[in-house]
Amino acid sequence: MKATDLVNYMADMFPYRRRSSLDWIIPVSVGLALGVGVGVLVAPTSGDQARRRLRDSAGRLRERAGRMRDSAERSAERAKDRALEAAQRAQEQIQESTSSNVGERSFADDLGVR
Repeated sequence: MKATDLVNYMADMFPYRRRSSLDWIIPVSVGLALGVGVGVLVAPTSGDQARRRLRDSAGRLRERAGRMRDSAERSAERAKDRALEAAQRAQEQIQESTSSNVGERSFADDLGVR
């Protein structure tokens, strides 16, 4: 049995194949958050102290998620602006190209050349 056969066999056992590297980020993040939460709750500290730590961690996580969302929105906006600028440049180039071709054709028609 070759290594590729083993890989293909294992891949056939699991019906879901991940499409991108981003697919694993959410499950790992959720697992990590749950693990930290359980660890804080099980740690040898008082209940009040554990709940305070968990609340503080949740607050920091919420703030970090908000910053990441804002950053993603800004990136998407910049990408949209760049795409619009590229489309406008392409449209201008096409208009310049067609207007110069129209001018050449009309000049050739005036000379009677085809």
